[in-house]
Parts: sequence; C-alpha cells; structure tokens
Amino acid sequence: MKVAIVGAGPSGLVTCKTLRERGLAAVCFEAGDRVGGQWVIDNTSGTSAAYRSLRTNTNRVMSRFSDFAFPDDYPDFPGHAEMAAWFESYARHFGVLEHVRFRSRVTGAVPLADGGFSVETEAGDREEFDALVAASGNLWDPVTPDFAGSFAGPLFHSKSYRDATRPVDCRGRTVLVVGLGNTACEIAVELASAGGASRVLLAARSGQLIMPRTPSPAQPPHPAEPAPLLFRLLPRVARDALFRGVFRLIVKRMLRTLPRPQDVGLPAPPRDPLEKRAVANDHVLGMLQTGAIAAMPGVRAFDGKVVEFTDGSREAADVVICATGYRFSLPFLSREVLGVEDARDLRLYQGTMHPRYPRLFVVGVMRALCSIWPRSEQQARWIAAVLREEFVLPDERRRQSDAYFIQQGPVTNCQFHTIELEREMSRAVR
Repeated sequence: MKVAIVGAGPSGLVTCKTLRERGLAAVCFEAGDRVGGQWVIDNTSGTSAAYRSLRTNTNRVMSRFSDFAFPDDYPDFPGHAEMAAWFESYARHFGVLEHVRFRSRVTGAVPLADGGFSVETEAGDREEFDALVAASGNLWDPVTPDFAGSFAGPLFHSKSYRDATRPVDCRGRTVLVVGLGNTACEIAVELASAGGASRVLLAARSGQLIMPRTPSPAQPPHPAEPAPLLFRLLPRVARDALFRGVFRLIVKRMLRTLPRPQDVGLPAPPRDPLEKRAVANDHVLGMLQTGAIAAMPGVRAFDGKVVEFTDGSREAADVVICATGYRFSLPFLSREVLGVEDARDLRLYQGTMHPRYPRLFVVGVMRALCSIWPRSEQQARWIAAVLREEFVLPDERRRQSDAYFIQQGPVTNCQFHTIELEREMSRAVR
C-alpha cells in the first residue's frame, strides 16, 4: 500500500518511519531542502517560524521518541539547531531520508473512487496513492489582526522575527509585542534583556496561565509510557474528571511562589488550567514585576507611531511585532473534501482520521498537554493498524458522531489519547 505524507517535519518523519516499519510504502513530500520542519531556521520551504533563541517548552525526556532519545550532552530544553540536528539524525538512523522527496510542495490532493488520493506537486507531477497523511503542521500560516488606523513604522508578524536585529533592528527602540503566547513572551523577554530594546510593551487582550519550564519529575508522563492503572481502568468521563482535579492541584502548587499575571498588569488567566495550553516561560512574570517589560491591554488602533489601547491609554512605539498566532491550513485539500469552510473547524475521528475519508489522516495537530511529536508517534501506530486492517473501524455514521475538534476545546492529556487508540486496536483484532 502506497502512502503519501505531506511534510517531513517531526510528525511527518515519525509517521513515515512507523508506516514503513509496518510494511507500508510511505513517502514524504517536503517543500524545503531539509527535514525538521519548524525547527530548521530559514527553512527553504518558507514555513519555518523559528527564531535564534527558540528552544523547546518540554524537556528532552518528555520530547524524545519512544525508541530514540536525545544525546546525553544536550541541554534539558534544546534549542532550534540542536532539535534540527536531532530530527535529521533520527531520519538517518531509521532510513527515512531516502524516502523524502525534497523541494516537492504538494499543491493538490483529490480523492479517488477506490478511496485513495491523487497527489499533485508544485512542479506539476501527479501520482496516485492508497492513503494520504497531512503532517504539514499548524504553525506556518500567520494571522495578523486588522487594526484600526495605520502604524508609521515597521509592523510585522513574529513569523518573520529572527533576533533583535532581523528583520528590523530593535536595539535602542520602543517595541510593542502584541500577544501573550509562548512566542510573544519569549520575544518580549529577549528584547528587554540581551536584545537591547530601550523599552518593551507587551499587549494582551486575554489572559494566559504562565508557568516555568519544568524539570523531568514535574513534567506530564511521555505519551508512550503506560498511564497509571487507575486511569486505564476508569471510564472516560470519570477518568477525565479525576485528572482535571489532580491537574488543578499540581498547577496550584507550581504557581504558589510566582506572581499572579493580574498582579503584574496582565489579564487574569482562565480559571480552568486546561482551557488553554499554558505558556512556559521562566522570566516574563519577573520582568513584568520589575518593570523591565510593561504590560498593556489590547490594541485598539494606531495613529502614526502612537498606539491606542482598549483602556484608552496611549503609548508611542517604534516597532510592532504581532505574535498573534497562526491559522490551521490545509491548502492542498479543497473545502469539499474537508467538509468545512475553515480547517479550524475540522473534526476528526480519534483526532486523526477524517470521518468521511477513512484513508485521509492528520497528524501533529492537537491541543495537547505534552510534546507534539511523541503523540504523533502514537497516531502513526494507529494509522498503520488501520491501513493494515488489523481491526474493524466503526461505520461512517459512528465515526462522524465520535469525531471531535482538533483545534478547539480543552487541552488534552496525551496518555489518555494513547489509551483510546490502544483500546480500539486491541478491542477488535482480527
């Protein structure tokens, strides 16, 4: 069986490796000239949003693959260059590189009558496959708000940010960073310290839970590790309720020595710590507390180089960086195939399979309380079992009813997702 995988980033690589180990003829289509996706700074694919100070938010124990650990000399939270090298060594070690078609951007994928897909590349090449896996990620299509007025200075999305001098020299200038996600906080911290900005403003419309990067014992378990017996035995509703209660206690304990976001000028975080994936940053709260970074409300409008905020206050700025997130896009699939106008509204069976097309899968897109690619590894194991017909799938009606949003809803426990995948694989083995 031939399987096309779109993207040779972390999720694409582990999917290709896993499927080929199970006897499936998988091949990766990669728009750039290297594997590693987002972690390759200035990737020729044009999709990387990596900046020079980027490092992982989950430590190397949590971020490993089940059968491929990080080198012993790597730091706990590796940087982008170390991650890119590690992904390439993974691809070499398992013989995946020879099955990657570089500089092959997929521009179209059309369903075939037999359930497969016809895949077309930017070069005009077409090939038919028995199944299609989208592993192109959700952090490459930037969203920039449509602000009122106009700003008389450099204004760009954080996807273009590389360091304090690129694409714009921010040294000695007042910089407004819009947003309160991981990238916004990391850029603000960098510019307010080694980056040499004269002043840094951090504008946020809504609150975020901000937690320190944590050492291994405090991290959630790896998705490949067995969940505690109680969680494996409990029904899903009871299991999830128990986990939410335990997680709230853990978060409360971790945050008790830190200033509250609302006490340093930020909006209050959600009451439910699983409503959003938390920001992992060791410095931003402290720098807000000392005034090294100034917290501001949301942006209302621009007037030349003056920024008006939603509380009516006004501040001058020289540079604006919009760390305002990304839209989930699958441009090679039509709206008719996706079944939704916006891919953000996509619902998938087991968070992985399109309910109407049982040979169309998405890996690596999730709201998860873990490192993404180890969970992609579990998705790939399930995809291999599906394609090898090792168990009987429910019918389309059941798949539709059981499908859930992959870009909406609460953050999920990755071990619980593994439990659900393994339950299905073990329940109906032929």
